[in-house]
Amino acid sequence: MSASARIIHLCVGLEGAPALQREPRNEVEFIEGKGILGDKKFGKSSSRHVNLISEQSYAWFKASFGRELRAPGGFAEQVVISRGIDINWLPLGARLQVGEAVLELVKPRQPCMHFASSVGAPSEELFVGHVGIMCRVIKGGEAKVGDAVLVV
Repeated sequence: MSASARIIHLCVGLEGAPALQREPRNEVEFIEGKGILGDKKFGKSSSRHVNLISEQSYAWFKASFGRELRAPGGFAEQVVISRGIDINWLPLGARLQVGEAVLELVKPRQPCMHFASSVGAPSEELFVGHVGIMCRVIKGGEAKVGDAVLVV
């Protein structure tokens, strides 16, 4: 039996908005080789299309800093999934079906000092392993909050 999770949040970054600000969506459209339609990063990279994160990162932040980080988008991610899949332990190159789309895990996202300062943390190093995985869109399609996420 394959591991599974659910999409619990979706969001996009809008052109002209602050770097870490994201706008929630109930559904998004993934475009193969480009990213999420309407996101300010759409089509700007050949491999870093989507930042996928687990709700575990939000729980870690609350436990570590004693306060909640605004969700969705508090980590500047576009997709938040439930705890059913631990994305940090999947091998790079693994593929996830996210709604109708298929995403390939490319590399762990590197935290930056801009992010750390925006959440009031003293160092970006504190966030290594907690800010998501950068993914490539292998197969486009729609995804909605509540849709299944499966390792394929």
